Amino acid sequence: MRAVGALLLGLTALLATSGCQSSMQLTPGSPTPEALSCARTGGFLDKRGRRGNLMCVHAFGDAGKACSSAKDCQGRCLAATDGTLPRVGEEARGVCQADNKLFGCFAEVENGKVKSSMCID
Repeated sequence: MRAVGALLLGLTALLATSGCQSSMQLTPGSPTPEALSCARTGGFLDKRGRRGNLMCVHAFGDAGKACSSAKDCQGRCLAATDGTLPRVGEEARGVCQADNKLFGCFAEVENGKVKSSMCID
């Protein structure tokens, strides 16, 4: 029972510090099966996408690391941008994807050049 209480406290603290507003209410003594399952796999609950769906997100250990191709990362190698996406074929400085739930607009880098760009909602 202590382990469940500690897990619940950790999940509550994580949600509070991440700044997200979860539609699931984590209350003492009654963690949701989704929250427990997510925590068991090392994830955290967060709202993502245009609809704000609550998802189990797993951070990548190499998030933000410099890269030139996806082979350098746990996830994708993404172009570091200042708000505008570089064009396909342009040279680009890459950084490793932050987590496994990627939303928004981004450009993938392969061999130091933009391979593709897309937007995911």
